[in-house]
Amino acid sequence: MTLVYLVSIPFLLLGHFVGGQYTHLYSTTIRKTLQLVSLFIAIYVVAILLFINGLLSEALAGTLMSLFYAFLTGIGMGKLYSQIEIKKIAGYPLYSFKNPIINFAPLVIGSTLIIAGLLRIGWAFNFVITPIRLFSSASLIFFGLVSFTLYITPNIRTNSILIIDQAIDWKTFLDYHWLSEDEVQMIFEKEVDRSSNSGQIESVIKIQVNPGERVKLERLFAMKKKLNKN
Repeated sequence: MTLVYLVSIPFLLLGHFVGGQYTHLYSTTIRKTLQLVSLFIAIYVVAILLFINGLLSEALAGTLMSLFYAFLTGIGMGKLYSQIEIKKIAGYPLYSFKNPIINFAPLVIGSTLIIAGLLRIGWAFNFVITPIRLFSSASLIFFGLVSFTLYITPNIRTNSILIIDQAIDWKTFLDYHWLSEDEVQMIFEKEVDRSSNSGQIESVIKIQVNPGERVKLERLFAMKKKLNKN
């Protein structure tokens, strides 16, 4: 068991790096999600077939599962760290759309994952800690904590706008247009791949406006737009 923990350390570090640098929920598409799910299912089916045919021992299968969960735990740790850093850099909150269902959804999901992780580590209340139980529980807990840091609707702050796990810098803000009394469209300058020689393209996000706060946002947008022109 000690050997499994030692071997898990590189997988934790690798997961931490991947979670902090390459895990971007905002840019995730249905196609990417299906591809990832298909890959996991394929690996799981192959492992089951190897186990059934006696080519994969129970001990080795348990070790591989432990390493897999250690990798997921590392991803959760890395993503949580990057989210905390993004929130620090973003500055103080200025505005966010107030909707109880939307605002509490990440809290409900996160709380469910954390409770599931705590129950998993103390399953049947025998508290026998194994590598699989420890890392599977830790991965659920860290992903639950990550859920607390996500914003389904744009969260406007002093230095940037946070949406899901993306931070849009105010320096890229170009213009805004009111679509209605309760919805505004913001236009940003977004960098693309330099190798494509495409220069800059515009990125658009839409924000729902709370009743009576149009004037507040109008002043904020006008000030940010003026600062970017200077």
